[in-house]
Amino acid sequence: MNPGPPLAYDSLRTVLQHMDPNLRIRLSINCPSIRSAEKAVPLKIKKLEYTDQSFTVDGKKYKVGIYKKYPEGMCPIVENDNKFWGRLATDLDQHGYEDWQTLDKLRPGDVNLRCSNDRVRVYQEINEVGIKKKEEEELPELQEQLDYVESFGPMATSFSFDEFYSDDMVEQITSYFVKGYTSEDLSAYYSTLQEFEHGRDRAYEELKDKILETKAILQQWYARRDGLPVPFESYIMFTISDRYTKKNIEFIRYEKKLHESLNYLMHKIFENRRHPVAVKLLIPQSEILRLTPGLRMQIEEMYFDGEVDCAFAELAPYIEESSYPLKCLKISVWDTAVFQHPKLRSAKHLVVGRSHEEIRWLPILLNLENHKVSYLEGKWMTVDDFMTLIRHWVSCGKELGASFSYTLELTEDEYLDIDGFHKEVFKEIKAQFKNSISGHRNANIPIDNGTTLKVSVEYSRDEYFPYNLVLQILPLEQ
Repeated sequence: MNPGPPLAYDSLRTVLQHMDPNLRIRLSINCPSIRSAEKAVPLKIKKLEYTDQSFTVDGKKYKVGIYKKYPEGMCPIVENDNKFWGRLATDLDQHGYEDWQTLDKLRPGDVNLRCSNDRVRVYQEINEVGIKKKEEEELPELQEQLDYVESFGPMATSFSFDEFYSDDMVEQITSYFVKGYTSEDLSAYYSTLQEFEHGRDRAYEELKDKILETKAILQQWYARRDGLPVPFESYIMFTISDRYTKKNIEFIRYEKKLHESLNYLMHKIFENRRHPVAVKLLIPQSEILRLTPGLRMQIEEMYFDGEVDCAFAELAPYIEESSYPLKCLKISVWDTAVFQHPKLRSAKHLVVGRSHEEIRWLPILLNLENHKVSYLEGKWMTVDDFMTLIRHWVSCGKELGASFSYTLELTEDEYLDIDGFHKEVFKEIKAQFKNSISGHRNANIPIDNGTTLKVSVEYSRDEYFPYNLVLQILPLEQ
């Protein structure tokens, strides 16, 4: 079938502009011929998440890790897991050990989001001699346990599970063999049970894995002691994954550091763009972000679980100043000084997640100028505090559409407490505002400027915090 002529440059740009960002990224990496057109068209991302080892674009994670390739039959199960998930996130030293001392080292382009107390961190040296002694003592014991499991006959290769089998009993038999506290009487009893072979098979696999892992640790220790090569080959592993699928991009020899490999991948995607990357929601997720110099982002919202004033300063080279004021800023609060930061105060919607339990919130809320404020995990306000906030909203001339949302506590059965906090608030509104109009789980308080303050219980669409007590400024007729 004739595929037809390729798209003209302008037509290609139009198609790219409406394409899923992850598809664009893959095409740009694998098709150099379209790269210049792809870089010339604005890249739009709904959610961009960063860690020190990965970045995630609209649910698709691009990650670097280290994979240790052992000879056939010598690979511990933990390394097979690392191969699948790319979890080994620390560079290796010349002897193949994880080099924790370099984990916090900053390089050009890195963004340091550590709190002030964590900016100087000392990692203790691992007692390798003690580990070697422990593993040398455990290896014969593990082999003896494995031999005992095998002494009951050949291992079954398949099972037909009976609906009357007890998973708890299978687990009990497995634990019995793995822990090694065996006796003839107990073994004779277990061997009469229908779950015996299942438990024995699981114990056999667990003990084999423990033996392989112990041997790998000892081989590496002996290699360093005797000046021999490490017993595995190291590779940088590039992976792409989402919740449902995982695909290895490529393996390359471990010659670059992890941060260099991540920058190599990010450089291909984000650098040399004619326009800033348009990001609806930015989520920095680690203390150090390994960003690539030259990256520019135009963001609308940011969620950050750290010192947000530090994040504003450290991320400034990467975020266009025209991104502010943000449409939404979600933060955790440990120091109230952050509420003086102009970028926080100007955010149209401020969401407060976790916070220090000793913070006095009422004075802060009375002075916030954000159009919308949401407070999650709300357990700190008294009814008197909330009524003070209501009186402030009635008297201070808030703009139409302004709102404040406060999470309500639930009963143990996750239902709204019928005698709870909100009931007391509505009683006080009726007593203090004679012109208020009450309804089911709501009250309307007319304001002199032609608006009304609606106080109501609303569904939040959050499975963990399903109900909020909401203040909202509405037109008077509503």
